Amino acid sequence: MAVAASVQVQTLLSGLDYTLASLSTVYATGGDESFARAVGAVHDAYPPGIVMQIAVANAAGDIVYSNLEPGGAPPAAVSIRDREHFQVHANGRAQGMYVSRPVLGRVSQRWAVQLSRAVRGEGGFRGVMVLSLSPDYIAHYLQALSGGTGDVVSLVRSDGAYVARSLRQEEVLGQSLPPGRLEQAMAARERGGQSRHWGGDGAQWLRAWSQVPGQPLVAGVELDRQAAHAQDDADWRRVLWRNGVGTGLVLSGSLLAAWLALQRQRSEQMRRRAEQRFARLAQEAPGGLFQCRQDARGALQLVFSTPQFHALHGLRPGAGSAGIQGLQEGVWPEDLPALASSVQSSLQGRDAWDHRYRVRDNRAPDGWRWLHGYARTQQEEDGTLLWHGFVHDVTQDQAAQEATRQSEERLRMTVRAVRDGLWEWDCSHGRVHWDARCFDMLGYADAALQLDIDTFLAMVHPGDLGHVKERLARHVGQSEEFRVEMRLRTANAGWRSIESRGEVTLRDAHGRALRMLGTHTDIHERVEQARLISALLDKGSALVFVASPQRDILYANERAALAFGLAAGTQEQPQSLRLLHPDEASFRRFAQLYDSLREQSGLRIEWLLRLGDGSQRWFDMQGRLLDPHDSEGNVVWTLVDIDARRRAESSLMHMRRTLGAIIDRFPSGILVADEQGLLVVAANQELVEILQLQQEPSTLVGMPLAQLQELLPSPLDETLLQRTEGGDFRVGTSVQPLADGRHLEVGALALRDAGQAIGHCWVISDVTERRQRERQLETMALTDALTGVPNRRAFMERLDTEIGHLQAGLVPHAALLMLDIDHFKRVNDTWGHAVGDIVLRDLAQGVSRMLRRQDMVGRMGGEEFAVLLSGAGVQAAHQRAEELRRAVQAREIRLDDGTVLRITISLGVYGLTAQDADGSAGLERADAAMYFSKRNGRNQSTVWRADLPALGPPESQSVT
Repeated sequence: MAVAASVQVQTLLSGLDYTLASLSTVYATGGDESFARAVGAVHDAYPPGIVMQIAVANAAGDIVYSNLEPGGAPPAAVSIRDREHFQVHANGRAQGMYVSRPVLGRVSQRWAVQLSRAVRGEGGFRGVMVLSLSPDYIAHYLQALSGGTGDVVSLVRSDGAYVARSLRQEEVLGQSLPPGRLEQAMAARERGGQSRHWGGDGAQWLRAWSQVPGQPLVAGVELDRQAAHAQDDADWRRVLWRNGVGTGLVLSGSLLAAWLALQRQRSEQMRRRAEQRFARLAQEAPGGLFQCRQDARGALQLVFSTPQFHALHGLRPGAGSAGIQGLQEGVWPEDLPALASSVQSSLQGRDAWDHRYRVRDNRAPDGWRWLHGYARTQQEEDGTLLWHGFVHDVTQDQAAQEATRQSEERLRMTVRAVRDGLWEWDCSHGRVHWDARCFDMLGYADAALQLDIDTFLAMVHPGDLGHVKERLARHVGQSEEFRVEMRLRTANAGWRSIESRGEVTLRDAHGRALRMLGTHTDIHERVEQARLISALLDKGSALVFVASPQRDILYANERAALAFGLAAGTQEQPQSLRLLHPDEASFRRFAQLYDSLREQSGLRIEWLLRLGDGSQRWFDMQGRLLDPHDSEGNVVWTLVDIDARRRAESSLMHMRRTLGAIIDRFPSGILVADEQGLLVVAANQELVEILQLQQEPSTLVGMPLAQLQELLPSPLDETLLQRTEGGDFRVGTSVQPLADGRHLEVGALALRDAGQAIGHCWVISDVTERRQRERQLETMALTDALTGVPNRRAFMERLDTEIGHLQAGLVPHAALLMLDIDHFKRVNDTWGHAVGDIVLRDLAQGVSRMLRRQDMVGRMGGEEFAVLLSGAGVQAAHQRAEELRRAVQAREIRLDDGTVLRITISLGVYGLTAQDADGSAGLERADAAMYFSKRNGRNQSTVWRADLPALGPPESQSVT
């Protein structure tokens, strides 16, 4: 019985292991929706409360999924890194499923057994899949094995920890076997041995243990010895009583026995001859024959048996003296109670005996062989009961039946896991049977309809009915497998897509189908998704087709079919991709790209293809392996028509080459930046030469403007890329002087197209020579050619500026001097104009040397000069006028012939004010003061005052 329990537990755990492995595979390879559906299917396959939780921990031990949480994501961080059922997988100590000790929930106060399995992917260990199972589920399973008796069936880990028990489970959860009993279990588990133990109440217990195949678990059975052998003890007492009675009868009948001896001898001879004939027949029969007799007292004796009968029970031929007790010693202990009960039931009820049991055989792999016994009863005239029959070896048949049972159990568990429905068709009577899942798919309660083949076909969608009938008839007629997708009517009068698979499992002698089995799979979501994908493919702007590894077109969406002249959808007659190429050379070049596609799982190219009407257009083609893990699989090609863009790019490229040639040959430096003002998009050789850069123009393209700014000479590094407060580059033209004396003219432009900014451009020219010419012209326009000092125009501009400074409060004072050479006409008349020019130059140079940097002297015409004293008051100006006058008077002018000339000057002083409108008024007043000096003796300076007479020429001029 322990062995049977271990096998049944192994069947249970193998199903759970398969469930965990399936969940791990779906989690590692599928999406979140697929995994959620798989979890829901597993949860629904078991009664409520059995599967307490399904959770996933990542490689670090953190819970990343729990079916108890909405959406599957735990609201707070939970870690099982320190839990045994995580560590055994993380450390590689467990292969396959691991069964933990029962754990009492802190909050739920419920016991749970953690079944865990490693989740692995391409990178190795990715985490652990955990299924929390209620021990009550295993306990109910063990109770079913005990048959509802008082026998106790336990499931124990190899470390002695109880996992479940059929009776009084709450007393052992969280506990372990006592050390002594654990040693007995471990010693007996490999051979399914039996051990005895006397309990504290004096009851004798029979215990047997058996290793659960493939798991570190032991199944144990405890039988009450007194209850198990009560019937045998009663039979033994009856035998003793009857033997006493028989002894008396023998003594009383001894005389009769002597008389009957002769008769018995004769009948014995006849019996021997009959037995010899029967023995020869029995030797030819398969298995072993036996005959037992039960007398009126109920004693059972083996009165006849063949050698094969003893050999089957592990006894030597001729060991008939062993009797019933000897045969019992050869029977497998767990099967002995059931065997005795079946024999007793047959004898008491006068029924046929038909029973299977195991006998010991050390040569067998499992230590036993299966026997099948059959016997009938016969009432004798003397009241005794004959019980005769045969026994034969059915080990192979039993193994086949057990394998079939396990296979069917795995099938049932698999069907429950994948949520398929099972159906059966009795072909001879037309009856159809659906399981609960088949009805549930269509929204019906279990067994809501009485089905036959006609009722079933009436539920098929009219558009699918002909195809279903045709496929069903072909399969029943012994052709291919039956597999069809169809729409079935639902309980709410809708339609649901179902995939039906089946196979005839029983035929008569003429090959006619008698029985057909199959499954229904709910593919409604898959079909809806396929329809959605098909609609998206057909309504999208892209051209899509699927090609085989041999580059044949297997599928084309509507746009691709219309463009290339193909049939829309799946191609009944696949066409080669050669059809799409303009020539053979194009097709061969395209074929060479498949190696790159397989290596990278994808490819993107631009290719010229031929349309169905013979025209050629450019397409952007993206190829992806339909299965990224199958490099030799089909390829999905997505095409976007880029012919207009390609031709526009060609025209743009031509324009760019033309523009590039213009820029390269432009006589000025060109710098172009992108619309964001971040990168250089164009530069020419002239720019590099003007800015004296060490890079080639091509190396500047793509360079950040901030990096280029560091290469610019000062002050261009600060001024060229200046931006406004709004962040835009400043536009306009400016001239920038460089430290090396050069002048660069910079023209900044904002490039726009239809009001949209498309870039920025700077045109840089070296204007050093032009600037020098302009300065020369400017100097000539503002300088007196004879004396080299500013002329009247330049002086008046400066005078007006100074008055502006006074008005703005930039300077506190300013004064104006007017001076004139006394008797200058006499110099010209006496020595000539050449000497007069020398005198003018000498005076201008002398006055210039005596002025400050902020002062200015200018020739106003003839021998008149004006001096602007910036920041000087009237008193200081008058003092400076006197200093100039005395210096001129003391200066000697030597001519080439040795002649020495002396001159004097007359000066007028005027203090400028903020009320002066312009310089002309001040100049008139200074001039009036100067002429006053001339009228009053010359060689003096006069400060203007309001009572001075109006301007007028002096009466005469003199030279000294």
